[in-house]
Amino acid sequence: MTSRTVLHHGDVYSSADPFATAIAFEDGTVTWVGSDEAAAELGGTQIDLGDDFVTPGFVSAAVDLRTAEVSPAGLLASGITAAHVVGPSATLENFAAAAPAALDIVAYPLGRTDARGAVRSGDLDAAALPEHPQLVLVDTTAELDGVLELFADPVARTHAQRAGYRMLIGCPVPAAAVERLAAHGIPVTVDPLAHEHPLAAMLAAGVQLTFVLDPAEPWRSLSAAVFGVEDGISARAAFNCATRFAFRAIGRFEGGVLAPGAEATAVRWEIDGLAVQVADARVAAWSTDPRSGTPGLPDLSDPGSLPRLRTVWVRGSDV
Repeated sequence: MTSRTVLHHGDVYSSADPFATAIAFEDGTVTWVGSDEAAAELGGTQIDLGDDFVTPGFVSAAVDLRTAEVSPAGLLASGITAAHVVGPSATLENFAAAAPAALDIVAYPLGRTDARGAVRSGDLDAAALPEHPQLVLVDTTAELDGVLELFADPVARTHAQRAGYRMLIGCPVPAAAVERLAAHGIPVTVDPLAHEHPLAAMLAAGVQLTFVLDPAEPWRSLSAAVFGVEDGISARAAFNCATRFAFRAIGRFEGGVLAPGAEATAVRWEIDGLAVQVADARVAAWSTDPRSGTPGLPDLSDPGSLPRLRTVWVRGSDV
């Protein structure tokens, strides 16, 4: 027997319908998105959103546990429903043991090369690259130069791409490195709150970009990516970096969206309003025009009025 939940009278951030005001879940899967009028005809448990906003859950593409302590329950409580964690094996095991079952965890243990793991950039040996997915840790511009030089070699680059390598860059990305990052085709994760990066240039060049998110207020990271840097990106691009692009980085191309057939993992937010935002205020006049066909996002220009979390659903269940 199926169990249907219908959310209506809100705004739904959906790739299937930019004007969706309602969404239905059945047995952990999104089965429908559309209008309030159509939602009223559906059976099941009806939940009035009261003008709240529903989005896919956030993904923090790197939770670095080498030096910081992060609460797994706190991540879920902030709207982060998936986390890629890196650190010593024992630390990752303790993190997973303390995590709610609803939190989707992908672990990168330091020094592990016989399975998914994390490797410091200086420990990479071009003659013996690990065969399994690796998160390459880059903490300085000198280390970044070294990694880019390594993956300039076609054999090393092809090996890294096929094995599912990624890069976590913990230093500012120089503008001169953007084209080289794009050329190697390896997904890149940065923290827009910790450093200023040429984000717009990176996306324009084709860098596969994902974000480290603030563990308590992930919307702050998106705000920083749009308005906190000189080379900011659109709110929609920032949202993609914090959701669907993070799934793509680990080869899960179906995740991070709300559309029929997708996993019903979603977050309900209280908001002050929606708009289509870009970093350059000179081209923001069209932002509220529905004819653009672009789904809106909350105003990210004021860090003091970011969305407030109400409910998290993971695979259709309220957590």
